[in-house]
Amino acid sequence: MKKIIFLLIVLAAITEGCKKYPDGPWISLRSAKNRLYGNYTLINYTVDGEDQLNQYYDSLCKNFNIYYEGVSSYLDVCDIIGFRKDGKYSAVVWTWQLINKNKTFKVTSSGGDIGTGPIGDNKNPSWEILRLTNKEVKMKTNFNNKEYIIDLKN
Repeated sequence: MKKIIFLLIVLAAITEGCKKYPDGPWISLRSAKNRLYGNYTLINYTVDGEDQLNQYYDSLCKNFNIYYEGVSSYLDVCDIIGFRKDGKYSAVVWTWQLINKNKTFKVTSSGGDIGTGPIGDNKNPSWEILRLTNKEVKMKTNFNNKEYIIDLKN
């Protein structure tokens, strides 16, 4: 019995050290692309630790749709398309790729509205993935000497 408990403790320590994302689950049977795929709502948007979600919503909608070629007719695309707080339509389209052993979500702007911060036309940030589950994505980036964190939920 002592050997089994010792083995479980060692296994737990090893798997905790292998965790891919700082706030993520310690194991997942789905690939990173499969976990990213989906329709999300932006629920948190912070700039240097301060909530800026209302200011974001002045410029862009909160809908993030992430597709990849293996499961959709789209290429690896993220579109941020819908209605802003004032009822006006907004759109930003990114192509994306996972790099750095699936720890970084690198985007290339494909067009759209000017946006805000690192999100918009002609902005190509690399987002560090902090959490990636079947229902949540949390990422951060530095843009113009400010740290931006977004939380997406579906």
